Amino acid sequence: MRFQSGRKPSGKSLAARLDGLARLPIRAATARLVVVDAGFAPRGDEGSTPSPTARELLDLDPGWLAAESAGGRRVDPLAIAADAPWWPALPATGPEAEALGTLWRRSVAAALACRSLAREREDPDPDGLARAGMLHALGLWAIAAVDPSWLVRWLAEPDREPRSRLEAELGGDPRDWGRRLAERWGCEPLAVDAAWLHGEDDVHLLGAARDAGRLALVREAVARAEATPWALDAPRAGEASEPSQRVLIARVQAKCGSAFVAEDATAFEERAAREVARLRSRLAEAARTNASQGRLIAALADSAPDETPENWSLRAGLVWCGEPEVTAARVVWRGSGEAVEEDRAPASASREATWSIPLESAGEEVGEIQLWLDDDLETLHRRLAPARLVDAWRAWAASVADRRRLEGRSAAAFEGARRASRTERSRLQEAKLDALAEFAAGAGHELNNPLAVIVGRAQLLAAQIDDPDAAKALEIVMAQARRAHRILRDLMFVARPSEPRPRAFRPAEALRSTLAEFQDECDDRGVRLIAEFEDPDAVAWLDPDVPRHVVSELVRNALQAVGGPDGGSIRIHSTLRDDELRIRVADSGKGVARAEAAHLFDPFFCGRQAGRGLGLGLSRVARIVDRAGGSIDWDSTPGRGSVFQVRVPCRRPPEEPTAKTA
Repeated sequence: MRFQSGRKPSGKSLAARLDGLARLPIRAATARLVVVDAGFAPRGDEGSTPSPTARELLDLDPGWLAAESAGGRRVDPLAIAADAPWWPALPATGPEAEALGTLWRRSVAAALACRSLAREREDPDPDGLARAGMLHALGLWAIAAVDPSWLVRWLAEPDREPRSRLEAELGGDPRDWGRRLAERWGCEPLAVDAAWLHGEDDVHLLGAARDAGRLALVREAVARAEATPWALDAPRAGEASEPSQRVLIARVQAKCGSAFVAEDATAFEERAAREVARLRSRLAEAARTNASQGRLIAALADSAPDETPENWSLRAGLVWCGEPEVTAARVVWRGSGEAVEEDRAPASASREATWSIPLESAGEEVGEIQLWLDDDLETLHRRLAPARLVDAWRAWAASVADRRRLEGRSAAAFEGARRASRTERSRLQEAKLDALAEFAAGAGHELNNPLAVIVGRAQLLAAQIDDPDAAKALEIVMAQARRAHRILRDLMFVARPSEPRPRAFRPAEALRSTLAEFQDECDDRGVRLIAEFEDPDAVAWLDPDVPRHVVSELVRNALQAVGGPDGGSIRIHSTLRDDELRIRVADSGKGVARAEAAHLFDPFFCGRQAGRGLGLGLSRVARIVDRAGGSIDWDSTPGRGSVFQVRVPCRRPPEEPTAKTA
């Protein structure tokens, strides 16, 4: 098959025009489909995947596949349609249209053969292999784009020598131009290798290929395409009669029934279609920006006024992962001793973030939003910058950080006030006890001697008189004098208790003897006194006066609480465990009212009526337990009784030294 053309190129040399070629033109049919079909939208949106029918038409356009190969895994169909020039209109019966049709059908045959081989050999990327098959003659397509008449003359010369003279006009082999342009346009590595290593005379160069195995499939597919009626070299007799070749020829004829170049395409239509593509692309970009703003507004509406940085991190990570360009997002807060993050894809752990957005508060960096993208970062910058979405996120983060900082300062201030209050209460308590000690010392010095004289004289008079009434009166005098002495003793103990004198003893025995003193009074009042001792033979190393005084005062306090005609119960339980003596005293009395609870262990406070005591009992218990290094807890329900639990540490009795043997 021979081609002739009378059109001659003018102006710049063919090599110069090839060197200035920015991209391959696309077919008018392809551009019309993309512009009219509403299913095409910018990359990342749900509508960016064309329908199977549209995909078949796109796969028949070498200019379109070259743009996709250069655009990476994600491409913007509208951007290609807006930027790519069209093939100029040609008469359907002219030599240039016929030459382009031959090159087109041969390239389609190679692409279809690549896809068949991909299925047979289970290639992981059949689409990429088919693109390489379509673009294997990229150099010839580029020459046809700048001077289709050259392609006509080249195809008209079946012999190698005349073709070499024509190729001399290019300053290089068409396959070398295919490699050079494919690399300049950023095409896939397999497409670059296929553009210059697909010929049979390039076998010795296969070692230069980046994927020799897949390139071998492309070479095999090109060989099958050369066995069709659209071979670029002399057809091989007999090969087209094979069944597989007949199927391949039929498929090419079915897909390439129309002309490669449209007859009715005009420059006006091309400009209008490209402008429509640009407008639709801008509209889609605006819709995506509006969706980003909507996600931010929804996140603000769903957040609580007191949202914590931890919750904010989760919310921000989820919202950012809603951006089409973002595959993973993580928010990291700094300065709080912890990192709070939301990671939506495991890929982020294996590589650095594509974009880190610093978060600041009061001029200090408090964290950052880390984003991983499978797209061009500049594209995301251009889309988000006009809407100032990043500034909005930073302002929101600053508000969250400021609130956390203020909450921390408020908590510190409250805690400082509580500590100061506790310290002041302790200081006042110590001052109160010091004053009490001074008073008790003076009172003891001034009153103990007169009390001793009163008791002594009363005893002397009682021994000398026989009148029962007078003797009873003297007993009352002596009892009240002794009571006054005990009050002074208690005052001295509360103010300045004596140092504990630990020794080995059995707590159960000490508590039994103490409770025995209250048995008669309990019986008289109808109160059940119940004692429970775990491990009664256990020995503790402790001052025996500690459990005695504690139980004595707590039982006396309980008796006052359960007093009345109905009686009640007092239950004492003690155990010696883990080098700790635990005493529990529970009663079924009237309980402690809220007004009394705040002053329960204050000296001189008594919730009972006047004349029933000075209110030193529970204060003595608190001082005894504190001096012994223990603790006291209590719980009370008005009308249902009270429970006091005392814990006093004690050591094991020291082992007696063993006698040395002679």
